[in-house]
Amino acid sequence: MNTTITPVRPWTYPREGEDLQSIARREFPERPLEEAVADLQSWNLYLVFRPAPAMLTCSDIVFTGPPAA
Repeated sequence: MNTTITPVRPWTYPREGEDLQSIARREFPERPLEEAVADLQSWNLYLVFRPAPAMLTCSDIVFTGPPAA
């Protein structure tokens, strides 16, 4: 029996003090920042719609790719 789990879509944990902009810079350095942040927002609506002033925590999962079709 294979006990290895293969992720269905890519993700990362935020580092201490990071926001979506800093994650976009880290994960997508070659892309325009606004475009990368917009993609992160669309893939992580549960983070975008948190009540203010909620911030990312180191235990949040941030998807860095779109959902599977």
